[in-house]
Amino acid sequence: MSTQSHDRDPHTDLPRCFTRKKDVVELVQGIASQGALADVIDPTADQTTLLTVFEPAEDELDRSWPPKPLVRTCQATMRDSEAFGPMVAAEALRRNFFAAGLRAFLGDGGLWIWVIHRMFFPTFEAIVDFVHVLTYIYLAAKALGGGADAVWERYLRWATACWQGRVAEVLEELRSTLAGMTTPAESREEKPTDPYYVISKTIVYFEHNQPRMDYPRYRQQGLPVCSGLVESLIKQFNRRVKGTEKFWNEDQAETILQLRAAQLSEDGRLSEHLNKRTISPFRQYKTTKRRKAG
Repeated sequence: MSTQSHDRDPHTDLPRCFTRKKDVVELVQGIASQGALADVIDPTADQTTLLTVFEPAEDELDRSWPPKPLVRTCQATMRDSEAFGPMVAAEALRRNFFAAGLRAFLGDGGLWIWVIHRMFFPTFEAIVDFVHVLTYIYLAAKALGGGADAVWERYLRWATACWQGRVAEVLEELRSTLAGMTTPAESREEKPTDPYYVISKTIVYFEHNQPRMDYPRYRQQGLPVCSGLVESLIKQFNRRVKGTEKFWNEDQAETILQLRAAQLSEDGRLSEHLNKRTISPFRQYKTTKRRKAG
């Protein structure tokens, strides 16, 4: 990426893309349904009613301050994080990322991601993707109940506080709220959408990731704070690997992932591979001469 540092935080206000109610709900549903919060989404809830009360923002987000991507390369595997970590580290070494003046390591907040960071990228600034933080915030705001306006006001207040680096204030309010709630009779596994469970999970997430949520400082230094480029990249992988009438055993899936990663990388590695791949010694290749039309 290309970027520049700033004398102060270049964007103190919560971006407008996170203040459009309809877009936020759709974003949260997409993120939460794929990750650790999938069990928090109530499949019986009528989400369509939420979409009707949302009003679009009047103007667009100023996109002049985030870092700009230059060249993208990709890694993918069916193997676990212990195997994936060295793959990513090797690619970063090949790209000479360790010599960069600014180095950032973005993650969604999962424990396994920070293990890779500690082992292979200790000199990189660890940053929690703000969109995943926003997802926890919205689900927690919704779990406390109230009308649509109350939920939205609560979400905006917490999202703005986190964007401005006031994570401790949100965490303190969540702890105080949890202390006043009655522990559910059912186990958390039996009813994961219970407000007590949602708030508890949000508190654990914030407590673990708070040191990686200093967003004003990251923006001032010119570092990225959102991993939307990676989220969209995952969808590009999924179009080839997942879907109807796509069935793989583990070896086939691994091969397709490697080919897809090469095809999506912007350094020409797939063309280079096709040009330099070894030809089978058991197949005869004949040169065909073509006549030019006179």
